[in-house]
Amino acid sequence: MIRKRAAAGSVAFGLLLAVAACGGSSDATGAGGGTFTYWTSGWQPDQIAEIDAAFDKANPGMHAKGQYIASSDQYLPKVISALKNGTQPTVLLTQNPSDLPVIAQSGKLVPLDGKLTAETDALYPGIKESLFYKGHQLGIALAGVGDIVLFYNKKTFAAAGIQGPPETWAELAADARKLSDPAKNKYGFYVPLGESEWISFAWTPMLYAEGGSFLNADGTATAFNSPAGVKALTTWVELLKTKSAPSTSYAQAGSFDGAPAFASGTVSMVVNGQWAVPTFQKAGVDFGVAPMPKGAAGTSTSMGIGVAALLKTGDQAEKAGLAFLKFLTTPERGAYLAAKNGGLPSDPAQLEQRALKDHIAKDPTYTVFAEAEKTGKVRPITPAYNAISQSLWTEINAALKGRKTPAEALASAAREGDAALKRLG
Repeated sequence: MIRKRAAAGSVAFGLLLAVAACGGSSDATGAGGGTFTYWTSGWQPDQIAEIDAAFDKANPGMHAKGQYIASSDQYLPKVISALKNGTQPTVLLTQNPSDLPVIAQSGKLVPLDGKLTAETDALYPGIKESLFYKGHQLGIALAGVGDIVLFYNKKTFAAAGIQGPPETWAELAADARKLSDPAKNKYGFYVPLGESEWISFAWTPMLYAEGGSFLNADGTATAFNSPAGVKALTTWVELLKTKSAPSTSYAQAGSFDGAPAFASGTVSMVVNGQWAVPTFQKAGVDFGVAPMPKGAAGTSTSMGIGVAALLKTGDQAEKAGLAFLKFLTTPERGAYLAAKNGGLPSDPAQLEQRALKDHIAKDPTYTVFAEAEKTGKVRPITPAYNAISQSLWTEINAALKGRKTPAEALASAAREGDAALKRLG
């Protein structure tokens, strides 16, 4: 399965390398001069119309034309096809930063080096670092960030005599044992099982909390096969061994985050994102949210971001497209995007805007998620990420099921990941 995914990535690269010689563009000419097109995989028509009108009003002589072209999983193939045919838009809005190095292989991505310095410097540190690949800034992050924190059941905590959420992973393990009664199908914590990128996403905060890294400093090799990685994975393995976590998966409808286990009261703690808050409220769970537990190096979380990139389509269109990126990253517009989509800010200054203040007043959990961004990290921006992550979640699952030790699992995942980095860059 890993080899199949890597082969698909190689095909994408081949197409993009061939694109570099192609000319033409959908925005290179046109009566408007400052007219440009952008593509999105997330915004709906009403939001596109509202943003286009606001941009046009703020930038006389420029005109934005937004288009929803595909869901996230179909977005990159459509972009590759457009690049190959010379029909690409001026601006791309994508939910997958790791798409950008692939797109850059076409020679048609405009690096943002020095073009949005103030806007980039204002971002949360973990978001900022995720925008750079081989020394170049490939995109700019947008508001609407997602991250994960610890949800805990206040009722079961009180019944077990536990005063509050655990502050460290060691405390979490101890609390999970107190909260577990396997004979009654009650467990302290949910460890995700199966084959899903969610497993890598949920595990890496533990790696970072123990002082580990996903990749080395220059992104040329994996780094999770380390004492920090082994310690992090051992935590999950021990939770299962001590029956402090259910040994069956609660994946549902393609989601591996374990929300049904927490909503039903089967587990008292789960790691999840702000998107799960309405689900747990509807289920009637008396829950609280807390920062991810600390390890030897502190606390961390995983973040998912959307990014905007600029493509070559002619001087006038690119000038307007760059103005559009500046427009989207102002604190006022960023706060609007975060509130509109129910996500988090990309820049702390957005929290001071009225749109987000009004949103936060209705959601007492929001500030916990926003605070976690200060120490959060984004998936590495590398075209090999999907292949590396699949190797990692496959081997993590092997360790959780007792087929390999944590050290053996991470060593195997690292070999596969390093091979992917050599193939894909």
